Formats: sequence, C-alpha cells, structure tokens
Amino acid sequence: MPKLLISFDQKNVRLRSGRWLFERQWPMRFEWFALMAYKRLTTPADQAWVRLEEIARLPSWGGTSRHHTSTNVGRYLSAKEFRRFSLVEAQSRWSGPYRLKADPLSLEFDCSLSDVRHRLQLRPQPASTSERAELLQFAMTFSRAHSLIFRGRLMRDKGSRPGRSAYDLLMGLVERRSLSPTLQMLALLAGVDVLFRLSRFQVARTTLMRFKRLLGQVDDASLKARFHLKLAWAFQRGSSGKRSDHAVEGCLERARFYAESSGDRATLGLLALRTAGYRTKKGRHLEAINQLVLALEADLITGNYDSVQIACGDLGSVVHRLGLKHYDEARRWLLVSIAIARMMNIGRDDAHAEMILGKIYLEQKNRFRSRWLLARAERIAERAGNRVNLADIKMVWGFWYEEFGTRKQLIETLRAAVVLFRSLSEFDARQKERYLERKFPIIWQEVIEGMKPLS
Repeated sequence: MPKLLISFDQKNVRLRSGRWLFERQWPMRFEWFALMAYKRLTTPADQAWVRLEEIARLPSWGGTSRHHTSTNVGRYLSAKEFRRFSLVEAQSRWSGPYRLKADPLSLEFDCSLSDVRHRLQLRPQPASTSERAELLQFAMTFSRAHSLIFRGRLMRDKGSRPGRSAYDLLMGLVERRSLSPTLQMLALLAGVDVLFRLSRFQVARTTLMRFKRLLGQVDDASLKARFHLKLAWAFQRGSSGKRSDHAVEGCLERARFYAESSGDRATLGLLALRTAGYRTKKGRHLEAINQLVLALEADLITGNYDSVQIACGDLGSVVHRLGLKHYDEARRWLLVSIAIARMMNIGRDDAHAEMILGKIYLEQKNRFRSRWLLARAERIAERAGNRVNLADIKMVWGFWYEEFGTRKQLIETLRAAVVLFRSLSEFDARQKERYLERKFPIIWQEVIEGMKPLS
C-alpha cells in the first residue's frame, strides 16, 4: 500500500512516488477521502467506517440528500484512481459504509489533527475533564463488581443494603445516563453474565432486549458481537425445540459477522465457546471440542484466565462424553481447570469440573474419591447459590447412590434434583427430566409420584 499524504493545501492526496492521486482538485471528493483517513488514524479499524450521514455533513457537501451522497460516492469508487490502487473498501458501493484500507502508519496530513477536525467541521474528539472523571469512576466500580463476582457475591440478600452485590453495581452503571453508550453496554453485558451464573436466563434475555437500543449507539463491533452471544446463550439455556434452535443460530450468525469484523481475539474466543455449547447440546461432541480448543487458544493469547479455567473444564466435560477410553484425557483437563481456579482465586460460583471429575471416578468404581469430589462440588454450588449447578450435582449423586447407596437414597436424591430443576422457571427443565427418565427407567415413576407435573 503506498504512503499517502492528505494535503488540505492542495485538496489532493500525494502517493509515495510523488504523484498526486487525483488529476484535479475536487473539494467534495477530497473531504470524503480526508474523513476516511482521519477516522482510520484516530479509531480502531472496526470503528473506522464512514457512513453516508457523516459524509453529507462535510462542509463542501452542504447537507446533501442521502440519494445524492450515495450517487456521488458510488461514482468516486468507479473512477480509475480507486480501481487502480484499491484504496477504499465498502460494505455496499452505493449505500456504504466506507473505510480506507491503508495502514494508519502509512497516512499523514499536512496539518495537525485538531486542524483537520476544524477544516472538516467535526466535533471535538478528546475526552473532557468530566468524561475522564466518569471513566475513572466507572473503572473503579466495574472492577469492584468483578471482584464480587469472583468472591461469589452475585446478588444481594434480602434486607441487605444496595451496592453490596455485583449485580447491583453493574446495573447501576447501565442506568447511569452520564456514561457513554459504550460503557453502558459493557456494564450491561457483565450484568447479564451475573444473571447467567444465577440461572436467570429469561430475565437475562428480557434485560438484553430492554437495552437493545444501545446497539445502535455503539460503534464497537466486538461489543455488538458479545451482545448477540449473550442473547444466544439465553435462548439456548432457557428452552429447547426448533424455535429456540433458530433463535440461537440467528444470534450466533450475527455475532460471527461482528466478531470477524472487529478482529478482536477475545470476542472470537467467546464465539467459539458459545458455538461449542450449541454443538454439545446437539450431540456433536467432536465439533464442540474443536471449537473449545479455539476458545482456549484465544483466552491464553488475551490472558483471560477466568475464561481459561472455564474452557479447560468444558473440554474435560465434553471429552469425557466420548467414552471410557477418553477418561484419562478428560481427567487431566478437569484437574487443570480446578488448579487454575485455586491458583487464581476464581471460579467460586461453579463446580462443574469437580462434578464431572466425581462422575468419572464413580464410573471407574472409585467410591471414596467420587464421594469426596461430589461433596466438595455440592458445597461450592450451595455457597454460590448456583441452583443449576446444584441440581446437576444432585443428578450425579443419583448415579452414585445407584452404585453404592440404597434404593431409598436414590429416589430421594433424584426427587431433590427434579424439584430443583422445576424450581428454575427460566431453565429448560424438561430436557433434564427426559435425561433422568432415560437413565433411571425402572424407578422413574416412583421418583415423580405425587409431584406436581411440569407444565
């Protein structure tokens, strides 16, 4: 790509060779190009797109109509200069948005950036003192909320003062109108994560839809991708069936578009993690494992050890579904997940790795080690208030009592699991009951006898 000097003095663009890009001065075309260069220099690549509305506000364009603006830009892109050097990319030639392909290091102006803003009549970009103060307060509150998440203080108890839980702090940030839409969206996504940990999937979906307006105000493609990934997870965990599958697939497809547009490694990793979860639900375990490997690599590259711990646990869980001959590998993944949680002091809200490891030892007839791990997993889930995790652990206890306990213990434990699943009004409990009925067909009628049917 040639080095470009954007010259306001000449109303033209000089290439590295010394020649000018345009044969003659044309203020409207030059201002459009200068605006793209300015955004490419001052914003991340995924936010450097220029829309028709922005072009129409440039000084020489004088607020021209959308049709007039799109016609002019479409003609510029058809000109021989742009065909020869391929300097501009467009999502659509006639409707935009448009972005300069040049690397920021290859761009220069013949005046300062503040002068560029003045000449193009752009609003000032540097954050004001009040905006910096808001960002400072946000950073402190946002970090404190995450510290509460790691300590298992997700939602405040009845009677306790506001601001003592992660959810209170995060949703308070979402409601703060003085914050930018980007910061509000960041707090919203973190708040929805808390709802996921509490198994409040329908509330999470409702919350996302209530603040969906923020999507139109945020330019960051990675945040838009994460919004759709949260929505996909809310649909996937909250229900089953064709409608749910279509909703999940639609959200994942939109998330993939934004994630790939942003190029953000962390968001691409989260996309792989959510895709793996959907593949697992469909029984496509090898595909899920491939996606989890991609997710783990992304987490290691970005240094996100909370997600590293989750990905290792999920890998162990899915690998163990491949059968007994894969149990040794699964056990190693699960032990790494548990070790990371202890070393980093994270993951206190979920005992999925301990539960699956206990199940593996149970199927290997290791009575005492499996009981110790399941008891530990149960304590973690109860302390964190993670009812989905606790119900899953009760279900695995059912396998333990089937092997080492009495019939009465087995029935009572399975009944406790069913009661827990049915108490989760926002969770797909029916899928769990079908699984239990398939695994315990002989005593299933005794388990559900006298219980209220699942509506």
